[in-house]
Amino acid sequence: MQSDRQERISQRAYQIWVAEGRVHGRHEEHWRRAEHEIAEEELRLAAAMADRAAGTARTSAKPEGATAAGKPRAPSASAPRRRGMPAGSRAS
Repeated sequence: MQSDRQERISQRAYQIWVAEGRVHGRHEEHWRRAEHEIAEEELRLAAAMADRAAGTARTSAKPEGATAAGKPRAPSASAPRRRGMPAGSRAS
């Protein structure tokens, strides 16, 4: 029984053979080309998964109260402030 990867290469080589007019005698070239295309596909998939994992790690590490850009949120206009004190000041 063929592995999943070997099966995908076989199917891709067949697609190449059909697309090129079903010319006999070029099966080795079609197989090598299919192997190359499947390998590139696997690399793109692995890179996308790594990017997604890195993005998840970055977003989960952002501090509480930060925006999606990672910057602290500005105080909202509806937040209560004490009269006569600058914003962000605390009464003792």
